[in-house]
Amino acid sequence: MYWRDVAYLCKETETLDKLGRPQKSGFSKREIICNVKGVKRTEFYQAQAAGYKPEISVEVKEYEYEKERYLEFEDVMYKIIRSYPVSAESVELVCEGLAAGNG
Repeated sequence: MYWRDVAYLCKETETLDKLGRPQKSGFSKREIICNVKGVKRTEFYQAQAAGYKPEISVEVKEYEYEKERYLEFEDVMYKIIRSYPVSAESVELVCEGLAAGNG
């Protein structure tokens, strides 16, 4: 593996409104180096059966993944729907695209 793709692991940030209630205000991002892969056929069909629409699979170093729920790649925001180890040092993240307003 070449580890030549750049992506961003993202966490939702919250601020308080005038009444002190938390509200989502965007994302904080951390740049990582990764390998972008296609979604495997069997995984694609299993996810479809469960109501998910996986679009990309990304391999990241295990020590960089801190259980973030979102990933940005090439200016597209994705929701991480599954993560699993692929080796002693790597984790694969299966992601589906976010529609505007979803999260």
